[in-house]
Amino acid sequence: MRRRPSFALLFPLLLGLAACSSDPSVPFDGDAGINPPSDLGAVVDAPAATDLGARSDVATVADVGNVTDAAPPRDGPLPGLGGLSGACGNLRAMLHSAAPSLVENGLVFMAGERYVRAALSPGGQRLFDTPNAGGSSTESEVFSYEVLHRCEDAALVATETEVMYQPANDAGANSITDLLVSIGGERVGVSVTRAYRPMPMVLTEANARDLLVTKLTGINRSSMRVLPAQRWVKQILHVFAVDMSAAQAVSRAWTTIDAGVRADTIVLVTLTRGAGFIYCNPDPALGSECPPI
Repeated sequence: MRRRPSFALLFPLLLGLAACSSDPSVPFDGDAGINPPSDLGAVVDAPAATDLGARSDVATVADVGNVTDAAPPRDGPLPGLGGLSGACGNLRAMLHSAAPSLVENGLVFMAGERYVRAALSPGGQRLFDTPNAGGSSTESEVFSYEVLHRCEDAALVATETEVMYQPANDAGANSITDLLVSIGGERVGVSVTRAYRPMPMVLTEANARDLLVTKLTGINRSSMRVLPAQRWVKQILHVFAVDMSAAQAVSRAWTTIDAGVRADTIVLVTLTRGAGFIYCNPDPALGSECPPI
């Protein structure tokens, strides 16, 4: 199954999210992004921190495997930090398809919201507390999980440093995935990247293609090396796109990449607004974009 992007519908909807929310309100790292959705859904306001603690969304490997135990697909996102829009519950139907897929959604933060541990799901809190394998990508990995949890009922199985691999044959084959989740009772690897260049630079289609080829090649390598006890049925490349131009560049670039490189990976592109803290340091306030260089 291949989802065609509909960016013309997404941008006005993101503007609407910013206007209608009831909530008051990295430096370029070589990451670039992918897409947002054609059938965007309603925004869910961020709940109070006290509403978030009772829900358990952290699984163990032993919990994953019986699909009949999984929650049914949802028709709207769970509450959480940021306004999440787009069709929910679609990814589980793609997990056993051999065809590459491109899926879109949107995430909007408003002035007055705060990126704090208490505003995250239990799985997001675990990622918030856990150092990753290096780099400045903690926020994007936390929110990749939050998006998948809220929209796909994903449960966290393992963090980046908990996923185990066979030794790499050479230094160029030592790619790892960022987190391991379960969706619909199936283990799914998730690799996260960002489509972003500091203003006034523009993320070109060539930039986006280079990024996608690098990330998709790494996904293929990590899928070959993961140990059997944690082997996933598929991987998701989750791309956060800083603006419509970046999202469109990723979408166009994706169509030009060889099918063997795209393999059976699901590319999830999340178009953001007011999410500068995901892309640049020092972190700007939620509701703000990265400042120009």
